[in-house]
Amino acid sequence: ELQDTDVLATVNGTELTWADVAPVYDSLVSSYGNYYDLTDSANVELFRAVAMQNKINEVIMQAKIAELGIALTDEEAAAAEEDAQSDWDNAISSYISQQHSDLTDESSQEDKDAANAEAVQYFNDLGYSPESLKENYKQYALYDKLEATIVQDVTVTDEEVEALYQELVESDRALYENDIAAYVDYNNYVDQMAMYAMYYGTDSSMDYAWYRPAGFRAVKHILLPVDAELMQTYQDLQARLEEQVESETEGDEESAAAAAEETADAEATAEPTEEPVTQEQVDEAKAAILASIADKIDEIYAKIEEGVDFDELIAEYGVNEDGTASDPGMTSEPYKTSGYEVSSASTNYVAPFVEAAFSVDNVGDVSAPYISSHGVHIVKYIADIPAGPIEMTEAQREAKRTELLTSKQNELYTATMDQWNQEADITYTGLTPSYADIEAREAAAAEEAAATADDTAADDTTADEGTTDGE
Repeated sequence: ELQDTDVLATVNGTELTWADVAPVYDSLVSSYGNYYDLTDSANVELFRAVAMQNKINEVIMQAKIAELGIALTDEEAAAAEEDAQSDWDNAISSYISQQHSDLTDESSQEDKDAANAEAVQYFNDLGYSPESLKENYKQYALYDKLEATIVQDVTVTDEEVEALYQELVESDRALYENDIAAYVDYNNYVDQMAMYAMYYGTDSSMDYAWYRPAGFRAVKHILLPVDAELMQTYQDLQARLEEQVESETEGDEESAAAAAEETADAEATAEPTEEPVTQEQVDEAKAAILASIADKIDEIYAKIEEGVDFDELIAEYGVNEDGTASDPGMTSEPYKTSGYEVSSASTNYVAPFVEAAFSVDNVGDVSAPYISSHGVHIVKYIADIPAGPIEMTEAQREAKRTELLTSKQNELYTATMDQWNQEADITYTGLTPSYADIEAREAAAAEEAAATADDTAADDTTADEGTTDGE
């Protein structure tokens, strides 16, 4: 246990006591304590060491702020105080909503005042108040200005952006040039993360792969909506047939025994059994769907034969009953112009669509009608997509420029803080180890463990050789 008056270190003659470091320690525990066992003294030492280093950095930064004459303008100070007050008000409101969920607008003013007083007391006990927050926020604003001063001359050149792009291309070339399935899986993952980010209101900065392997073609399609009942019948029959085939394929003694038991139970309860589905029934359901829109399909192929532009046919026939596009992707960019990028390994499209896309051999060919859960697809093969690097757009270049700038600024800021720490006169009293002490201790332990492992391996080798010689 440390006492508030215990001096942990001195920085350029300024003593740092546990009272100075404890609030930083408490903040670290609040943020990261759930990930560590803080009944373990080694973890407590780690948290104290990090808190002490953070406080040392604060003392050094405050000295540099004074040395460089950095100060807040009246507007900056007012903005910091406004942010602090807003966060305080939000914290009070959040506490009340969580601890007094029964309060409503109709509750008495006395009850509202009591809940507010309880919330204020709660945060006061944790060491917070509107006044302390305002001072802290103004101090943080000064730290921000110091950092801005340190990194103000950092720039990123066009050559650096291009070099980063080439590194990304070569890295992805090694991953995907001969593995189209991995390329498809990765890009699907990027789509999934973007969807999650949109759902949760966050930001997804993941890039698609920068190198495309061979095997992709661009296609467009006319998606014809079909009667919902006919589609449901077809899907149900198809699903049942697939289940039957899968069951037969996986049939072993255990499944056969289970089937026999299920049959016995069914007979005992006199429940009628469902007749098995045949491929003929599935084909009939599929034919019914095509027959229901046969006139429309015939019209489309007749117009294709006449040379009518495929985009015009998409606009005319690829619509729902209410006039909306049956596939909005075909009416919005970039797909409206360039089509969908599809390979035989694509899993982000329904299988019948992919099958239709690869059912024709030459650019300009149009597939037969293919049925999926979305409707009937008539697919046109519009272009081959060459393997190779994927061009970086101007917007992507600017995003990479920003990433590089942030990275370089962070590196410079960290290097500057390290230099200032080295130049400072810092003395630890030994009541708790420094972060450097902990790192050195862990490095020594790792080195000792590695040496022990080497010695053990050498002993094993010698023993093996001795056994061989004895034989």
